[in-house]
Amino acid sequence: MASARVEWLDTARGIAILLVVWHHGLLYLGFLDIRFFPYWEVNSVIALIRMPLFFFCAGITASFALHRAPYVFWQKRLLPMVWVLAIWTLIYVAADQILPMRRDGLPVRFDLLHPQMNLWFIWVLAIFTALAPLLIRLNGIVVIAVFLGLAGLWHGGLLRYEGPLIYPKDIQAILNNAPFYMAGLYFAPAVIAHLADRRRAWLALGTAGAVFAGLVLGVALMPAAQEVLGKAARFAGVAFGAALAAEIARMGPLGRAFRAIGSRSLEIFLGHQLFIAAAGMVIVALGWPGTATGIVLTPAIAVFAVAGSVLLKDAVRAARLDILYAPPRPLAHRPVQPETQSAARSSIRTAQG
Repeated sequence: MASARVEWLDTARGIAILLVVWHHGLLYLGFLDIRFFPYWEVNSVIALIRMPLFFFCAGITASFALHRAPYVFWQKRLLPMVWVLAIWTLIYVAADQILPMRRDGLPVRFDLLHPQMNLWFIWVLAIFTALAPLLIRLNGIVVIAVFLGLAGLWHGGLLRYEGPLIYPKDIQAILNNAPFYMAGLYFAPAVIAHLADRRRAWLALGTAGAVFAGLVLGVALMPAAQEVLGKAARFAGVAFGAALAAEIARMGPLGRAFRAIGSRSLEIFLGHQLFIAAAGMVIVALGWPGTATGIVLTPAIAVFAVAGSVLLKDAVRAARLDILYAPPRPLAHRPVQPETQSAARSSIRTAQG
């Protein structure tokens, strides 16, 4: 189970982070009026898979750590998220003074209650992580149904919040993505066992792919049912993405490539906006408008952003500045009490005779 988890979970994260980078590259070029519309059409479909798959993988990963005491779970999983959120908000604020990080005219601000740019994912994930040790005690189906019901009420206008504490868009992000995180949290063992069998993985891939395609077509033909069909399409998309990841993980060099990208998804997620913004400055300076350049620039920017983010992390590690990606050891590791150390030493001496 452990090896299957490492292989296809990293592959799934690799798929998801590449889709995220592609999406943000398209958005940035769109702000520069450089659009190749077939890319946008494809992106509107894969949007149904991109973040739900990310949250699903995060829920599965969290489920493996829930055997620990709650304070250990929060220290090992929640604290790193809060740390990264704070550090990278500061980095984005600083970068915004040099690079046009946002093209909507709004400044990047240091405000941990209102996540900036792509950091909304870390913010929402931190909330789910804080709740995980409590929610795991409840019935998974009921929890997912409650979040689906709340999301339906929100989109139907029957549930509203207009206060300053949390922006409505952030509440919407919580409600929209909670079902997928919870699905991974509650059903990780069943999913891993199912995808470990290649025949069942192939069946899941074909079935989920067909259902996903049918629901996407249904959304296009029946816009009035978009909310219901769209949510169902996201669940089918997650099943398709997980099954596809399980198959790619078995494909030798291709599987290793996706696993390598997935294992570095955090640094790519955090750094790619910097490199997209830098590429945007170069594009403006060189005057490369038009659809034709969009065909080439979109994949080129994605490759540049992924490679740049990985090299940035390597440079940070070489400079011994790992605190940009993880909290310092005094915060990340709970000190062992003296009596615990004495007991441990006594047990070692006893074992050694």
